Formats: sequence, structure tokens, C-alpha cells
Amino acid sequence: MKQKIACILFALAVLPMMALADNEFPQDQVSFQIEADRDVENDRAVTVLSVTAENRDPAQVAEQINVGMGWALAQLEGQDTVSSRSGSYRTFPVYDDKKIVRWRGNQELQLESADVEALGRMTGVLQERLQVQSMQFSVSPEKRREVEAGLIEEALAAFRQRAELIRKALEAAGYNLMDVSVNTGSVHYPVRMRDEAMVSVARASVSPPAIDQGTSRITVQVSGRIQLLRD
Repeated sequence: MKQKIACILFALAVLPMMALADNEFPQDQVSFQIEADRDVENDRAVTVLSVTAENRDPAQVAEQINVGMGWALAQLEGQDTVSSRSGSYRTFPVYDDKKIVRWRGNQELQLESADVEALGRMTGVLQERLQVQSMQFSVSPEKRREVEAGLIEEALAAFRQRAELIRKALEAAGYNLMDVSVNTGSVHYPVRMRDEAMVSVARASVSPPAIDQGTSRITVQVSGRIQLLRD
């Protein structure tokens, strides 16, 4: 009798688990993804320049770098649209036949601005004594949020259209939205300085770099899962 009762209790315990399993894994589910993107003109630029010095005396290397960086920071005074900050500072020995023959050092200076023309002019001024290491362009956070908001609406509308298309194609009465996720990202296209900018360092009077701001592609992906209804 006790064994029979135990079997009944076990069966009663298994039935809710089976029902739960059926609910956890409903049938007629379809997963898909929608993507919306737009090429947006870059409106923010970052330029990295450096002061470089070389001498047999490491103290002289440090002095030359400090003087060069001090001159650069003086040129930036009063610039409201261009922000700056000092970067890495390195001093290292140069060897010849395993002997230190001289010392070399450099320090970086980073400029950033939403006014690309002003940044270009200031870069031209600083090129009189500093060397351009890199120039990068991107979309400002404010503009990115504005574009992403529009793309999210566009992608969600396309997601609903795709869900309705799937429902009709599979002859379902309707569908339930099981889950949905929204992801954003961007791709920065490389931007190169024009040839005249590459040779401007050698000129006595350095002109601003000739540059194109380029564009970045902002992307919104909406992925989700629907359950088709047959009744």
C-alpha cells in the first residue's frame, strides 16, 4: 500500500514538471534579426602630435622636450574650441655595439575639438616644432544619440513588418513577442591627410593639414523571437 501511494505521489509531482517543460519550450518559435544603418559625417576630431629630442646627455633630451612642449602649450592658450592634454613621455637609450651612444625621448600632445577647421589650423601652427602622429575622426556623442534614436525607431518598425510577413507566410493566426534586444555600434572609415599635408612639415611656414572629415556608419541591430499562434 505504501509503495502504491509513493508511486501516485511521484506521478503527481512529475505532471507539473512536464507541464512546466512544455511552457518553457513552446512550439512554433521563429528568431530573426533586423539591421538599420546610416553614414554620418564626422563632427569630432582628435590629433596626436609629439615633441622628439635626441642627445648624448639625457638631461638635455628632457630639457629639449620640456621646452618644446612648453612652447606648444603656449600656442594653445586662449583656444576655446580646441582642448588639449599631455600624453605619454618616454626617454630611452640608443645602442651601438651594445653601448649607449645617445638618448632619445618624446612626449605626446593630444588635441580634440568639434570644430575640425579650428583643429586643423592649430595643428598647422604646432607642426612648426611638433610632428603629427595621427588624426582620427568620429561622430560626437550628441549627434550619435540623435541618429541612433531615429535608427532604433526604423529598425523596430522593420522588425514588426518582418514578424507580420513571417506570420502570413506560415499561415499563423497571430504571434506573441517572446523577447527582443537592441544593439548599437559604429564603423569608422579611415581618413588620410592629403599629399600636401604630408609634406607640409618640411616647409618653413607650415600650412594647416588638408584633411577630409569623412563619415562613420552608425548601426542599430534589433534581434528577437516570436511565437506563432495557431488558434
